[in-house]
Amino acid sequence: MVLAPGTQACQGSNETPHATVLYTAVERARSDSTTQFMTAYSIDVDRRGNIYVADRDAIRVLGPNGRLVRSIGRQGIGPGEFRHLYSVEVMPGDSLFAFDSENGRATVFEPGTWRAAYTVQVGRNQLFPPFGVHRVSGGRAIAGLFQMAYGTFDGRAQHGRRKMVVRLLDTDGSLRKDSVLAVPEMENLMMHNPEAVGMNPFGRTTNVAFADDHIVTGWSDSLKFDVYTVEGRHRTTIRPSYSAPRRPIIQRERDSVVAMLSDQLVPAASVRRALDEHGATTWPLVQDMIVDDQDRIWVGITGARGEPNHWMAFDQGGIRVAQVDLPANMLMRVVRGTTAYVSALDENDVPQVVVFDLKPSQTLAMAHR
Repeated sequence: MVLAPGTQACQGSNETPHATVLYTAVERARSDSTTQFMTAYSIDVDRRGNIYVADRDAIRVLGPNGRLVRSIGRQGIGPGEFRHLYSVEVMPGDSLFAFDSENGRATVFEPGTWRAAYTVQVGRNQLFPPFGVHRVSGGRAIAGLFQMAYGTFDGRAQHGRRKMVVRLLDTDGSLRKDSVLAVPEMENLMMHNPEAVGMNPFGRTTNVAFADDHIVTGWSDSLKFDVYTVEGRHRTTIRPSYSAPRRPIIQRERDSVVAMLSDQLVPAASVRRALDEHGATTWPLVQDMIVDDQDRIWVGITGARGEPNHWMAFDQGGIRVAQVDLPANMLMRVVRGTTAYVSALDENDVPQVVVFDLKPSQTLAMAHR
C-alpha cells in the first residue's frame, strides 16, 4: 500500500486509514464507425454485456464488442415509435424501459421479440409532461423530472434559475406524490434589450442521479451530495473532505459564447452584459454525476483545458474510494464493478460509445477522521 504525499500512518491517533484506488482506463470496445448516433446520452447494459443506447428515434443495441446488433423502434408517434428518446433502462429479465420526452410516453419492450409490450402516457394529469423519467422502487413507481415555468427564480431572477421538480408517479403514469423534491435547475443567461433567456455554458446546475430506492442530488459547483428516499425524505448529506482545483474561464471562451449566442435579434453587447451579471470566473466544478452498482457516487471534475478529467468515486461516508482519468470529451454513463461505459465525441463531434476496463494502478492510503 502506498502512502499519499504528506500522509502519515495513523498509529496512536483517532484517525482511521482508508484506501483510494487509482485506476487506469484500458479500452475494451468501441462502437463501430458505421454506427452513426445522433445522441448517446443514456446507456444501460444487460446481464450478457449488451449495450443499449438511447439514440434520438431508436434504441441501438451494441454487442459487448461494440458492434451494432439491432435497432429497436423507429421515428414516429405510434406504439414502439419515438421522437426524442431521453432514457433507456434494462429491467429484470432484460426487458427494456424507454422514455420519449417529446411523445411524453414510456414504453416497455419484451426481450427477444422486442415488441412494445405496453406504453404509458407519463404525467398525464400534469400541465406539462416530464422531460425525463426513471424507474424506482423495483419498477413499482416512476420518478418524473419536471421543469417549472420561468418566473419562479427563488430570488435570483437575473441568473435565470428556475426549479426542477421530482414527482413520484404510479406505473400507469398518474401522480402518486407531488414535489418529492425541488432543486435549482441550470442557471441561464438573462438578456436585456431585448428581454430573452439564453443558454449559459458556464451556468451551475443540480445534478440528479437515481438509484432503485434513493435519489442523489448535488450542486455542480461543490462536492456535497444530498441523499433522499424516493418518497422525498432526506436521508443524509455527504460532504467529502476533498478540495479540487477549478478551471478558470479564459477570455477566448467568453468570446466564443458571445459569438454563439448573439445574432440580429440579440446583440453581442446584450450577451456580454448577461455574462457580466452572471459573474462566473470559473467553469462548474462537476461535469456530471452517476451512482454505480456498488452505491458509489461518481463525479467528473472539470479539468484544465486540454487535460484529462478526473472521475472520482465517493462512498456513502464521503470517502474518496476510486479515481480514474478520462479524456475531456468523455462522460461516464454506467459503472458495473470495474467496467465503465462511456459516451464520447470523436474528432468530428459524432457521438460514440466506449467500454473501459478499470485496471488498478496504485492504491493510496489516506487518513480519515
